[in-house]
Amino acid sequence: MSKLISFNQWLKQRRKALGLTQKDLAQQAGCAEVTLRKIEAGDFHPSATLAASLARAAGARDADLPGLVTLARGLDSDLALTARRHMPSRPHNLPSQLTPLIGRDPDIAALRKRLRAGERLITLLGPPGVGKTRLAQAVAEEVLEQFEDGVFFVRLGPISDPDLVAATIAQTLGLQMSGSNPPALQLRAYLEEKHLLLVLDNFEQIIEAAPLVDDLLRRCAWLHVLVTSRQPLRVRGERQAPVRPLALPAELPGASQPTASDVLGYSAVALFAERAEMVQPDFAVTDSNAAAVAELCRRLDGLPLAIELVAARVRLLSPAELLARLHGPWMLSMDGLRDVSPRQKTLSGAIGWSYDLLTPTEQTLFTRLAVFVGGCTLQAAELMCGDDATLGPLLPFSLSPTQVLDGIASLLDKSLLHRETSLHGDPRYVMLETVREYGLERVALSGQEAALRARHVHCCLRLIENAEQADLDPGLILLCRLLDDDIQNVRAALAWSREHNVQAALLLIAASLRWLGDRGPKSESVRLINEVLALPGSSAHTIPRAKVLLQAARGLAEGSTTTEAQAYAEESLALSQKLGYSQGAADALLALGRIAHTGWYDQDTARHYLEKALTHYKTLGDAAGIAHTLVVLSETALAQGNFPLAHALAEECLSVAQQAGFSYPWPLAVLANLAWAEGDLHGARLLYERHLAAQRTRGVKGSLVFALTELGNVATRQGDFVAAHAFLDEAFVHLKEMGDEEFTGMCYLYLAALAQAEGNYGRAIQLYRASLVGLRYFQGDRSWCLLNLAALAAALSQHEVTARLLGATHAVDETIARLAPIERDDYNRLADATRAALGAAAFDAAWMEGRAAAFDVIIEEAVSALEGVLRVADQPLSADRLAP
Repeated sequence: MSKLISFNQWLKQRRKALGLTQKDLAQQAGCAEVTLRKIEAGDFHPSATLAASLARAAGARDADLPGLVTLARGLDSDLALTARRHMPSRPHNLPSQLTPLIGRDPDIAALRKRLRAGERLITLLGPPGVGKTRLAQAVAEEVLEQFEDGVFFVRLGPISDPDLVAATIAQTLGLQMSGSNPPALQLRAYLEEKHLLLVLDNFEQIIEAAPLVDDLLRRCAWLHVLVTSRQPLRVRGERQAPVRPLALPAELPGASQPTASDVLGYSAVALFAERAEMVQPDFAVTDSNAAAVAELCRRLDGLPLAIELVAARVRLLSPAELLARLHGPWMLSMDGLRDVSPRQKTLSGAIGWSYDLLTPTEQTLFTRLAVFVGGCTLQAAELMCGDDATLGPLLPFSLSPTQVLDGIASLLDKSLLHRETSLHGDPRYVMLETVREYGLERVALSGQEAALRARHVHCCLRLIENAEQADLDPGLILLCRLLDDDIQNVRAALAWSREHNVQAALLLIAASLRWLGDRGPKSESVRLINEVLALPGSSAHTIPRAKVLLQAARGLAEGSTTTEAQAYAEESLALSQKLGYSQGAADALLALGRIAHTGWYDQDTARHYLEKALTHYKTLGDAAGIAHTLVVLSETALAQGNFPLAHALAEECLSVAQQAGFSYPWPLAVLANLAWAEGDLHGARLLYERHLAAQRTRGVKGSLVFALTELGNVATRQGDFVAAHAFLDEAFVHLKEMGDEEFTGMCYLYLAALAQAEGNYGRAIQLYRASLVGLRYFQGDRSWCLLNLAALAAALSQHEVTARLLGATHAVDETIARLAPIERDDYNRLADATRAALGAAAFDAAWMEGRAAAFDVIIEEAVSALEGVLRVADQPLSADRLAP
């Protein structure tokens, strides 16, 4: 039977159907939000003009406006017949919703499609507070007209006895029980000919009743069932539908701040804004609070219940103040909803409901996994729960690997864990942060927190040790990949170790420094080094200290920190020798050789250290160390112009790696350098491309940058400017992530050379200027820079500047690094042309001035002179950014 509804009811339903908030509709209709609130509550009759405006904003047809206006004004008229809206004709008990459902339109559409396609048992699965019940109700409303005998919502939360499920469903359906037959049989008989949808809410605590659902579906051909549960029913025919948290804005890199428009498009933020506005009408997400609101939603995992509870507090605290308090018991104990079951009034209640349904073994596993930050692997979970006494204090109950595996499977089923894929394709088991906070609360209550934290530290150290021992690659790629996924665990273990176990802290920082050396940023390495060496007890003569000193030396081995790096390497060598730590001594000698080679360009000293390191590694039988030392020796030979020796050492390095069974791309770069030096640009590019492909699989940013910039240089030389731009653009993306200003400064040289080759001299000069900060420390590129700058000066007819730069190039060639044959040819051609232009006497005088000048002086004078020339020639410097 049709029923005429009021204008306020029509308006509210239309607004919800359109997914609009009261604020949205009020803005579109041109009225105050408070006015719309009163209209929808039935407390205020709008004017004819406002009623028409609201109706149009709500999508009414022009033909219906007169009737709607009459209805809104409270007048009885035949025109009101056009405003008749038929209420659902199917029986149901679905509760009316007082707030819009935000962010679930795709889920509703997908589930509606599945039900209409004939799926008869769908289980909505998800963690506590994700909104399974509300989604199920919304889906039921959407499909109500599809079921002749209606849709019925059955609340199972209040019961814990599976035998009461049939009676509870029957009671909801209004079925009067009679006779001696069990409730299940009477229910089945009632439903056999019914075309009906049952929504069974909160099935997890009576999961043993799953066979009843299976039996009803088998016997009742027209029955459909939609279940909400934190674990699947695991019966035939069940189709699972995971309910995910609401969409969240990603964290912006660096210090970037999101705007309101950036974050309001995400459903989690939209929900927060809508619920906050309900308790504080003047609340709005603005540019000033957008970052805090977005971070609140991220910290709450996008869980609707958590967001609603926190949003209800905006009357007391601003988003920034809420964020500062959002941790531990305060977050878990917040309430704010009175129209929900007691277990949904707080996060602690919602999660505790699931925790209480776990077996004692599952509860033990749950609390131990809560100690991990950012999840863990199965191996880490087994270490944490096992009975290995070398992993710190033994815990009261150890779990076997089978118990851990079965327990993880059960926690996944119960939505207290979820499975993710790591950066490198391995499975990880992760808790939502809100769930983890509850787990940590249980840890604190157990009295085992100190023991669990200590064991977590030892688990991290064991995983690091296993990765180091299993990895033959000199780059310790397995260790770096481990820390790619577990750096948050290592940082948490480090925070605890600083206060309780300094030697463990040293080992954790040594691993972190190794990872940062490959992944960056350098500033983080400097901070860690300073922190750890200031810890009480860190100065004790131990192997962990020797390891930290070595990694500190490696991390600071280039740029302005070379002197510090050398000091750390020397101390690590002395300490390793004192302790009889042969591996440490070999590693320190190799580090000293690399510092002398790349930091001081003292190739004789470098070769002295490297040959000693090679002897040590051969004694140890360390193929990785041997390969690493051979490739650095090959680079020293290349720097000294001994190409045959460089080639032989690089090939020997490749052979050692191949025989040991690992892939090592660095020697390919040396061979590519040799090909380039001899003018074989095609061969060099092929080798650099092989080197780049290998480095991409390793993910070492410094090595990637090297490969990309060298490829950019070769492509520039070949005149392939499109490829050169592509290589260099990518290199600068990695440089930005590394955060090494000196290295970035040096890499501006490659962009300068490209701009120069393209004839963009103004931009080239800008880039040469920007490169000076790097050239102060990376001396090996000085001759190349001077030679390119000399060619630019010649192109601008500044022959005297060219001659001085050629003299400076010769000085670098004599003292730091020999010119390659391809560069020597460039030098000779440029010198002949400049001598002809200036005359022999003037050329020789300017050349001698350049040869005697300090590098910083000659380069500054040359760049300034060319800047002046370009301004006089009315060629303005490019306003483009220096780097892509």
